[in-house]
Amino acid sequence: MATYKTKSIILSSYPYREHDRIITFYSKEFGKMDARARGARKITSKLAGHLEPFIETELLLANGRRWDILAGSRTIKTNQNLRSDYLKLAAASVCVEAVKNITKPLSSDARVFQLLRAIISELELSQSKSRQKHLVATFLWQLLGLSGFKAELDHCIQCRISLSSGSFSFEGGGVLCHNCARQDMMAHEAGPKTIAELRAFTLTTKEAQAIAKQFWERIVDFKPLNSLQFFELITI
Repeated sequence: MATYKTKSIILSSYPYREHDRIITFYSKEFGKMDARARGARKITSKLAGHLEPFIETELLLANGRRWDILAGSRTIKTNQNLRSDYLKLAAASVCVEAVKNITKPLSSDARVFQLLRAIISELELSQSKSRQKHLVATFLWQLLGLSGFKAELDHCIQCRISLSSGSFSFEGGGVLCHNCARQDMMAHEAGPKTIAELRAFTLTTKEAQAIAKQFWERIVDFKPLNSLQFFELITI
């Protein structure tokens, strides 16, 4: 049975049969994958501690039929501080759920891996609720761009005039000038600072963060991230 190694970040897992777990992870080389961890639910399992969400690890996998089989794991970074702070944990949960939901299996993008790796490290170091909200919204905005949903922020998506403020159209995926915005009742007003933040991928204002989250919901057909709903509830 052929084996291979891949650097990965664990996204989630669920029980399978009596003693196993199915692990979902994002691989730097292969993208989102599932693998079967045999015996991972046993108390004596050496693998269990390496398969928690947010852990960065090098996985040893063997080719299987339905799922590849997890044959070994070497932890690179535990990101343990996330689990000792409920706000950090909730914020990181938004990020891994977002990656799990928007990426396709075996569609690799090293930029997504690096983005997820970076946001987990930033959240570990974060010290305030406002910083965590900024990081989560910025992550969602960047992930949308990497997933093929980069918004048009330099010109009106209808008449194409250059602009520095206007309204953001969730349906059109970009900004509208004040005249064209009259045709889109759902467009969200976006001032110069908001547009500048969206362009720079650093969403510190409530307005920019709201646009990022609403645009995410529009892209995923209004299926909210459960972890985002919880995160917003505890960071009011």
